[in-house]
Amino acid sequence: MIDITLVLVGITILFAVFIALRTVFSLNICALCGAVFLVWLTLLVLFYLDYAIDPVLVALLMGGSIVGSMYLLEQKLKEEYQLFKLPYYLTLVFIVYTMLVNKIYVGAVVVFGLVWLVTFLIHVSGSTGKLKAVGRRIIECCKNW
Repeated sequence: MIDITLVLVGITILFAVFIALRTVFSLNICALCGAVFLVWLTLLVLFYLDYAIDPVLVALLMGGSIVGSMYLLEQKLKEEYQLFKLPYYLTLVFIVYTMLVNKIYVGAVVVFGLVWLVTFLIHVSGSTGKLKAVGRRIIECCKNW
């Protein structure tokens, strides 16, 4: 079984490889993100091939990638689109969970679909009144803690 020790060593080695690749080839990729992604992708493939892989370990690494992608979006998106963090996060959690359990839960699709819809409605009609205030509070929640 692949355990946490091997995973930590793998991430460390891949991190160093990505640092070297960034230097040699001017790659514009986060070394930590790339290393973690490659490790969880490898573990996921091995998991599907019925190797003894702890799905909790895979899920932890995938969750880290979800949060890392949210940080990237926070840096790259205009402030008005920061409103979509929650539906984006819920969608990725659903996708990762579905990949690990190989089952789609319709209730979960309905929930994140409704969250996307409400967020979109706040976004498009949020230029006036109470919806603007709600949208502003959602955007500001992660800034003022």
